[in-house]
Amino acid sequence: MGKVKTLIRIQLREFFSKYRWGIGINGKKPRKGYLLVTLCFLTIPFLQMSVEVYRYFNQWGRPDLGVAYLMMMTFLLMLFTAIPLLNSIFLYNDDYQILAPLPLPEDYLVLAKLSVVWVYTAGINLLLFLPVLFLIGLEKGGESFFFLCGLLLIILTPFLPLFLATLFVFGFTTFLANRGRKNLLSLLFGLVLLGLVLGAQLLMMGENPVRLLALTESLIRYYPPAGWAAQMINGSWLSIIYYLSLNGLCYFGLKALARRLYRSALLFSGIKRVKPKSNYVYRPRGKYRQLLRRNLLIIIRQPVFLMHTLLSSAVPILIFLVGFHSGDFTAERLSLFDQPRRFTLFWVGLASTPALLNNLSATAITREGKAFWETMVLPVTAWDNLRARINTTFLLNITASLLVMGTIMFSFSSQFPAVFSGFFFVAMLTWLLASTDLVINIYRPFLNWSNPAAAIKNNLNVLLSLAYRPLLSLIPLVVFRCFPEAGINRLLFTCGILFSFLTLLIRRYLYWVMLERFKRIGG
Repeated sequence: MGKVKTLIRIQLREFFSKYRWGIGINGKKPRKGYLLVTLCFLTIPFLQMSVEVYRYFNQWGRPDLGVAYLMMMTFLLMLFTAIPLLNSIFLYNDDYQILAPLPLPEDYLVLAKLSVVWVYTAGINLLLFLPVLFLIGLEKGGESFFFLCGLLLIILTPFLPLFLATLFVFGFTTFLANRGRKNLLSLLFGLVLLGLVLGAQLLMMGENPVRLLALTESLIRYYPPAGWAAQMINGSWLSIIYYLSLNGLCYFGLKALARRLYRSALLFSGIKRVKPKSNYVYRPRGKYRQLLRRNLLIIIRQPVFLMHTLLSSAVPILIFLVGFHSGDFTAERLSLFDQPRRFTLFWVGLASTPALLNNLSATAITREGKAFWETMVLPVTAWDNLRARINTTFLLNITASLLVMGTIMFSFSSQFPAVFSGFFFVAMLTWLLASTDLVINIYRPFLNWSNPAAAIKNNLNVLLSLAYRPLLSLIPLVVFRCFPEAGINRLLFTCGILFSFLTLLIRRYLYWVMLERFKRIGG
């Protein structure tokens, strides 16, 4: 067992060290403290979700259904989290040349790799189940039987989704082993996880709680372990026997499947992807157009960059859809027909959100990392290089704003005031932010990152770009105070003109001052 423990420890350290090195922890104790504090903050949303589930079902006298609801939600979360993790650890890992020749049984190596996925999924399970089980335990007076059930739920729940995830990965090994599809799969499963979390929140925000209770009871028939978990909380020994039997079968099935997956991964580990020969057609294209295409491909081909961009752009649409579904955003509440000015401010503010949140220019240089030298040897001027970065951000954010406008128009098709003036306001604000954020990135290029997440998430540039945004609210505030009797169209056009004037000043500053600093980056 000592060899197994050592292997498990090595696999866990290797897995989690990728995140520590990516954000610059480097094993230093003070920085490890910062990492722990960050992890504590990341757990808060999961704990809040768990507490809200308990309160929601407890107010209707059915806390056991809250456990069943969480059981189904954690099953889906763990399933779609385990699939990309198994791909990464078994199919996309390069440690087989080191581990395979070791004089160790195959089961030891398989168990060590599975332990990483189990720890990750068990952590998700613990965050979601612990608050509910703790609150129900206090309500039941701290019975030892209840805590035994809670311990079983926390430890054994990951085995069924792990078994199904391993079955899926093994069944599609030939397709998934192609590393060229790694980015696509990461993006796909990331969006699925986002949809699951938002879907669970939308169900909790519904105005008909009886409908959710009935839906939960009906779904239990399709996923019996959720019903067994609810009955275990109520003291059913028979449900405990069912639950233990199912997870015992899943455990032995998981070992057998993982062993076969390991053997398949060994076969694919020595195979390198060969690009098929193709006939290239060389066509002359504009240099500036190629620069825009290059900047877009840097975002599209890196899953972390693409996920960050899509999620930041989707926030206003999600806010509107959640509010519309919950009944907070209705024509009556927004005074659509009585006060068009109020509704105009609402949709203009929501359409401006992509530009305010999606600060792509603040990392436009950073995203290239150590390959930044490539852009400096291209046969283009430095000013065209800067303009392409600004306009890439502008195109992405203004597209997201148009999608927001289209969603609101589709929902309130009867009347949509101040379309042209509102769009002018949003476009000028987007242009201003894209130009100003680039100044920050030129001052702080930060090219020596080892993990894509460090380039866009753990980056001080992002915080600096968000810090000055509240100051821009002074411009519309002053305009509205100076011209209280003016129409909403004139006010929005005035604000847009002021934004465009500030943008011209920033661009002059970029051209005359920051251009030389940009040329010295990486030199």
